Amino acid sequence: MGLRTISARHIRLIASYWIRYVVRSGAGLVFLLIALVFSLSVAHIIIMPVEQIMVQQSESGQEPNREKIITTIVELSRPVIRWTLGIKSDEDDTLFAEMKQGISSPPHEGQMMEHVIPQAQPSTHPWTKFLLDERPALLSIIFLILIFSMPFLIAFLAFNQISGDVQSLGLRYVLLRTERANIFIGRFLGTALFSTLVIAVIIATITFYLGVKIKIYPAGPLAMWALHGFLALAISTLPYIALCSWISTLVDSPFLSLVLAKLVIGGVLLLAFLGSLAWKPMIYLNFALPWGIQNYLIHPQLTHSLGTTLACLAYMMVFLFLGYYRFETRDL
Repeated sequence: MGLRTISARHIRLIASYWIRYVVRSGAGLVFLLIALVFSLSVAHIIIMPVEQIMVQQSESGQEPNREKIITTIVELSRPVIRWTLGIKSDEDDTLFAEMKQGISSPPHEGQMMEHVIPQAQPSTHPWTKFLLDERPALLSIIFLILIFSMPFLIAFLAFNQISGDVQSLGLRYVLLRTERANIFIGRFLGTALFSTLVIAVIIATITFYLGVKIKIYPAGPLAMWALHGFLALAISTLPYIALCSWISTLVDSPFLSLVLAKLVIGGVLLLAFLGSLAWKPMIYLNFALPWGIQNYLIHPQLTHSLGTTLACLAYMMVFLFLGYYRFETRDL
């Protein structure tokens, strides 16, 4: 049959049915519960120190000092942001800082002396400054943690797109009414849509709480940064859903599909980290999956964010192609 048999109507029907099916089967509810509990717990841990500062100020009879609270947030968050982004110091990205200042020509003698003699003035890494000073810092740190964690959570939703029906031979009856391409694409889109809706609920809940309860950030910038973070999270999950689609076509057992998805997603990250301790270039193994680039979805430069979006979509297309090829050629 091939891709020429793709029907938008069939894909829409399969995607909508698949969303209802994952909820009825329990996988969607498990993912929803785990994602909500984990995300809101992370948000609570991040926000709790700020609430304690506000309570202390109220108990001492002081009006909440917004500037002091924000300064405290930035100072507490800076080490976490640096560690998450792999920034060892403010000077790690000298080339990036120089490009931001428009330095494109060879430095003259005075500039060369400035590079040789350390300057007393403090400097700030552009990426850290963007996330902590130019954007709501509480949301920034929550986004970074969720971007790192969501690939592990998404496997609970996406592991059983094909393998369960292959095991039960149920796909043979579905294929009497539609083609394999429509089934494969429709189930991927249904899974991606459901995960996007869950992420939207999570981000909306956290943002609403920050805006109504904490009240340290203006509503406009808070809402815009929340929208950016939502898009970053939604895009970052697409390659991992596609990876689970591919793995689901390789095996006939839903449980084995879940185990393999977890091993591949976590194994690449763990192997790259442990391998780099003995041989530095092993860290590039992260690029086998979007681990090496996904943080750039919230980079201060728009070109970096857009480039990372295209790269994530490219990962997604590669995994979907591999999964579709396997699904189209295997015996059901």
